[in-house]
Amino acid sequence: MTFVISLPDICFYRRFRFTLKLRISIKKPEMTTMTAIIQVTNVSKQFAQKSILSHINFDVAPGEIIGLIGKNGAGKSTLINMMLGLTEPTDGKITLFGQAPQSKTIKDKIGVMFQDSFGLDRVRGSELIQLVRSYYSHPLPFSEVVKLAALGENLTTMVTKMSGGQRRKLNFALAMAGNPELLFLDEPTAGMDANIRYDFWQQIQQLSQAGKTIIVTSHYLEEIEDVASRIIFLKDHHVLYDGPLAGLQKSFTHTIVEFDSSLPEAQIAALIHNGDLDSHNQSHYVFVTEDADAVVRELTPEIANVRNLRITQQSLDQIFREVIKEGD
Repeated sequence: MTFVISLPDICFYRRFRFTLKLRISIKKPEMTTMTAIIQVTNVSKQFAQKSILSHINFDVAPGEIIGLIGKNGAGKSTLINMMLGLTEPTDGKITLFGQAPQSKTIKDKIGVMFQDSFGLDRVRGSELIQLVRSYYSHPLPFSEVVKLAALGENLTTMVTKMSGGQRRKLNFALAMAGNPELLFLDEPTAGMDANIRYDFWQQIQQLSQAGKTIIVTSHYLEEIEDVASRIIFLKDHHVLYDGPLAGLQKSFTHTIVEFDSSLPEAQIAALIHNGDLDSHNQSHYVFVTEDADAVVRELTPEIANVRNLRITQQSLDQIFREVIKEGD
């Protein structure tokens, strides 16, 4: 997703331009209108008579970290735009804090970490943070914003001269400037190195523990797997799954058998008939199977050449790729 904003919209985000048939039981968390931060009720969206989203239903409770996933074109951007009040549903209803997304009274409660573009680059990071803070009734103190985003010496750097990772940190600082209760993160760690990513997600988990509600989209599914308390998986205009990762994993009968071996791929493939080779990287093999015991038995004749044998559940990334592949 890419959002392009102009300066007046930095805080108020009103006008920025920004066949595997699974029988998965979706059990929505029980919560009342008063406790739900977000309520999406029977929402559908059409553009030029083309269905983008159909009959979407979910509630979000305070403190949840929601991982919103789906392939490009699944409707993630459209759903977020509707939750932010940038476009309206064709049918159905969305409320944030019990009010319409366009309500001015809730703007101070919402922060958005944009994927791209500030609309104002020829300023220093510190100046941009102070500007954004001025739009809010009760902003975070400047020092706390800087500490949260770990900007450090980059504060005095011109935005145009910041690296990709530094700009992502600044984006996060702008999203947190108003001390929001609800935070939308769009591809938040794109451009960050591994250490910064780890620190960033540690910070997000702390915000969740403090009661902040967070909606995150990311192509780094291993990160969503690590931090999200709940997964909402969009496919074919619908919610395919809504619940914890463990529930999604249980909906799949496949398991992962992985091991190291110096044997060539052709020889390994000749041994294993009850699994599909998912990946082979140098001496490391990963097989997807419905019968892990059978795969282990098939490896027995060459067990002396097999090391580090492990049996695990599929990761979120593996499930995602399987669902998308089977649906195409």
